[in-house]
Amino acid sequence: MYIDRIELESFRTFRRANPIDFVHPDQDFSALEFPRPKLANINLLLGDNGFGKSSMLKGIALAALGPAVGKSGIFPYRFVRREPTPGKGALRPSTIKATFTSHPQDRCPPKLESHVEVVPEGDLESLEWRHPEQKSWHPIFSSSSDAFFLVGYGASRRVEKPNRTERSGGSAARAKRVMSLFEEDYALRPLNTWLPGMKSSNRGRYTQVVNLIDRLMGRGHYEFKGEQDSEGEFLFRRGGLVIPFSALSDGYRAYIGWIADMLFHVTATCPSGKKLVENRGIVLVDEIDLHLHPKWQMTALPTLARELPNIQFIVTSHSPLVVGSLEWMNIIVMSAGPRQSSVPRRIESAVHGLDADQVLLTDFFGLESTRAPSRKRTLKQLTLKARTGDTEAAKKLLEQMSRGMEEGG
Repeated sequence: MYIDRIELESFRTFRRANPIDFVHPDQDFSALEFPRPKLANINLLLGDNGFGKSSMLKGIALAALGPAVGKSGIFPYRFVRREPTPGKGALRPSTIKATFTSHPQDRCPPKLESHVEVVPEGDLESLEWRHPEQKSWHPIFSSSSDAFFLVGYGASRRVEKPNRTERSGGSAARAKRVMSLFEEDYALRPLNTWLPGMKSSNRGRYTQVVNLIDRLMGRGHYEFKGEQDSEGEFLFRRGGLVIPFSALSDGYRAYIGWIADMLFHVTATCPSGKKLVENRGIVLVDEIDLHLHPKWQMTALPTLARELPNIQFIVTSHSPLVVGSLEWMNIIVMSAGPRQSSVPRRIESAVHGLDADQVLLTDFFGLESTRAPSRKRTLKQLTLKARTGDTEAAKKLLEQMSRGMEEGG
């Protein structure tokens, strides 16, 4: 399953329904207003803090749960938009409308529609399915079905010890796959709680997982060959170093933690007889560049796109290096709308391959300068004086500009 389009109305920062189309390998680009990007399975949500990037991920997750959303165990909090200047009358429900492309593993019609409402009930809110068509979504009520694969990760994702990973409650298995987007303390499944058992139960799947983790690490990082120490911890190698997972840096543990959890769900939902890379579905990741070194930020999304070409990724970031690794067709910008609202849109501007400073000065970020404010003021004052014929100011301006170039900034 892939998501084609979504409309959010009265949903947090989204005031009016402004439809936005997502890219995926099966998208009908001839019907869209933009061409197919080279990385046709990557969608990046970009925008200032508070402009709805994380809310968009939540909206997608709720829409993809279809009629099961009301029994998901997800308790919405402040999803219904409160206007800055409240008027008379009760709050209007938030509406989430989306269309999806399905695949044979979903066992349903080629196109699906979803209509979810967040209904205000005093200080509380509830999730309700509003679309008349429900029969097509019936496979979603089976937790063991490989249909409708979706998994999501919030910005606070982390790996915990095995005895704290399982959560009690009535939420379905499908909802648990996206619970990290809605609960900050929802932990990821550690690699050593599921991969060792697969080594004996399904050797082929085990080998595929090990190879995928190794390739998803990318060049210049640790190698992973599925080795474990005497305590059962998986080992990672680089040069002559052999380091257990728990001793890796925060950046490596954060990245490996979520790709390992993702591959657990990819493995659990992959149709019988198919390779893991053939599994189709949606992966949502908030702050994809979390803890990643700038060099890694430049390659993370292209690596994911290449190694998992049939997964539709929808991610958020604030990194200009992540932006520079994509084309404008991959990027959805959350722009300011009327009455403190957000409007998703695409900016048709060449951005792929630009350096960080160049990206920051484009309309994707809208900065006028990347210099520190104090330095910028100094240069402006010297420029104004130089224009009046002050030769000493002109000399200092040249010195400052020359020093900036030597320092790389």
